Amino acid sequence: MFAAGTALVLCDAWLAARWGTHGAVFYTKELAQVMGWLVAGELVARLRPRSRMGALMTGLGLLLAAAAPASFALAGTGLALRLPVAAGLLLTALQLPLGAHVFLAYPSGEVHDREGRAVARAGYVFGALCALVLVVFGPARPAGRCRDVCAPLSLVDDPGAARTAAQALAAGTAALVLVGASVIMRRFRRAGGRERRLLAFPTAAMITAAVLWATLNLLSTAELPPAGATGVDSTLAAAQFTSLLAVPAAFFLGLLRERLYEARVSDLVRVIAVMPAGRLEAALAAALGDPQLRVAYPVTGGWADGAGAPVTLPEAPDPRRLTVVGPLERPVAVLLHDPTLRDEPRLLEAVTATARLALENARLEAEVRARLAEVRASRARLVTAADAARRRLERDLHDGAQQRMLRLGDALGAVRESLRDTVITADTARLLGQAEDELRAAVTELRELARGIHPATLTVRGLRPALELLVMRCAGRTVLDVADLPRLDPTVEATAYFVVSEALANAARHARAETVRVGAGVAGGRLLVRVADDGAGGAVPGPESGLTGLADRVAAVGGTLTVHSPPGKGTVLTADLPAAPPGAAPLDPPCE
Repeated sequence: MFAAGTALVLCDAWLAARWGTHGAVFYTKELAQVMGWLVAGELVARLRPRSRMGALMTGLGLLLAAAAPASFALAGTGLALRLPVAAGLLLTALQLPLGAHVFLAYPSGEVHDREGRAVARAGYVFGALCALVLVVFGPARPAGRCRDVCAPLSLVDDPGAARTAAQALAAGTAALVLVGASVIMRRFRRAGGRERRLLAFPTAAMITAAVLWATLNLLSTAELPPAGATGVDSTLAAAQFTSLLAVPAAFFLGLLRERLYEARVSDLVRVIAVMPAGRLEAALAAALGDPQLRVAYPVTGGWADGAGAPVTLPEAPDPRRLTVVGPLERPVAVLLHDPTLRDEPRLLEAVTATARLALENARLEAEVRARLAEVRASRARLVTAADAARRRLERDLHDGAQQRMLRLGDALGAVRESLRDTVITADTARLLGQAEDELRAAVTELRELARGIHPATLTVRGLRPALELLVMRCAGRTVLDVADLPRLDPTVEATAYFVVSEALANAARHARAETVRVGAGVAGGRLLVRVADDGAGGAVPGPESGLTGLADRVAAVGGTLTVHSPPGKGTVLTADLPAAPPGAAPLDPPCE
């Protein structure tokens, strides 16, 4: 096609030099536009051999070359001139539809949106109508030697009807051009970041050329004063020439820019072997020029990103937006990308082939992270369920056994009161007193047990009041250094409370500490709890140790527990917990 187009351009140049009536600048401008499309189309076809874009651009250049003699104003006679001019006149009817097709199909060579396909079809129908009007009425008949050559087509010799038909076609051309420009602008607004960069310059050039073309068509049929019309036409014609020549140049430069992304694959090859899995997605996005690129890895039960977080793929994904790495039955990963990358198959193949091993490693890491997240979630659910069970048990003890024992104490008191005036033996009085004492001790122990399971103050008033009550019940000197704390997630509050409770119990039972200091505060979105004593030290978490259970509980809510306990220098226990904001469902307040 390029060779045929070049031959037609040379033939056009010979016709212009032999019979042309305009200056050399005019013919140079016309042929430069044609060569611009031919050269750009040939280069695009070499850059993208699998795309239809190069063929469309070269085809438009070929059409422009074949239609050029119709606008040359050749002065002469004979069939040798009338045939190329008549053929050129008919082919001018296809310039608009084929040009619209090229504009709407950029950069892939395919018109993918419904509005674009509708405009393209309307353009070809309008082109057929233009050809019919040219055959019936012919073009405007100029005066002078060009009369018979420049207007070889006409079945109806009616200048008024021909002028009316020409004005209607000019208006239709303007309407179709403006509708096509609006479709292109809408596509630009809906495009992603990568596609916008690709479309920016060509879109501006296309719309400018389209508007100028529509304006010139309208002015060519308007009845303007010759002097004014000449000035306006010359200015618009120069602007149209610049914009029309800029369109193929913009098309080629935009596609050449995409080709330059392939050079980034070599940079990817150098760094991918030592690249952490967490940075792989960003590296692939840079290599492909798509900042919105996302990578999803197959894991047990679904898909996950590099951090192990679940990813939901669309049920019916657009094949232009999704690339599977590896075999379809056992994919290594899935790339969610801009649809324009489908027009760069060699770039996609090069990048995915280069990154396949790294993607496999990242998939394994993502699966491990996903399973770790599941384990953490299950541990958190277990802790939440255990706290709920403790609250229910505390409520049951308070409302059930404790109330019955209190009623039993009241009954024993009533028995003693009823026997006040009755003579009873000393053994009976002693047994009655022992029963009351044992009952009071049992109630006290039951209350302590209920407080240890899950204190009501923690649920109702929060962590700080609960720690104050806990410190008040401790034997020995205990110093509390806790500022005002906001209400936190109930599971976090319960975890912090039991850390302090266990640490105080260990200090009293094993460390023989004289002074214990308890501190808690929220900073940087974290709750830091610290319990330090001056006891014997030497505390070592073991398989059966309570410290190990505390560490597991703290880890279940996403925190860490550290124990510093050198022998003879006391023990410092620190819990670093996430201070999750309130948002959980409110707990059932226990009875006081």
